[in-house]
Amino acid sequence: MSTYQNIIKGIPKGITIPEELEKLCNWTDTNGYPISGYFELRADDGETIRYWLGFDNVSDRFGIFGAGPDGSLYSFWVDDENNHKIVHLGSEGGERYILANNFIDFLRLLAIGYMEIGYSDLNMTVQEWNLATGQEKDEGINPKFREWIEKEFKVQIPDKGSEIVDDGNKTFSNWIDEQTSKYL
Repeated sequence: MSTYQNIIKGIPKGITIPEELEKLCNWTDTNGYPISGYFELRADDGETIRYWLGFDNVSDRFGIFGAGPDGSLYSFWVDDENNHKIVHLGSEGGERYILANNFIDFLRLLAIGYMEIGYSDLNMTVQEWNLATGQEKDEGINPKFREWIEKEFKVQIPDKGSEIVDDGNKTFSNWIDEQTSKYL
């Protein structure tokens, strides 16, 4: 079974799965890892959100498709207006925010090359962040992946994640807090 088939098995029926996810899975099946930084595609058994939140009342609003090395999750999230966003769920319950409003923007963010998107200063370039944190200047950057994203989707890869992610937007984090207070 392909990576894509494994991933879509764990995504609830009400979540629209963009064709770009299948393209990413196919690219990874052909080219292997690393994709970019430590990001990995990950199939979900449908239970992860219940464990992450501590309740099951809103699990159908999440479709997990990736993870970081610490267990952080990358997921589709359906907001209250039925918009599908790409979100980061930190492994310890923190670092909860919207990464992108669509999957192509998420791929652009991923192609920048941060080792861990959820924990990097997205106001810095990858090179600036890597040097500030004692890593090799270009660590995490996959030129082959960047080139594929630019050609396949006819987009530009920004220098900084802050060109895509609005780290001041607390909509998702506030929504999680509301659900937690409602169901726990």
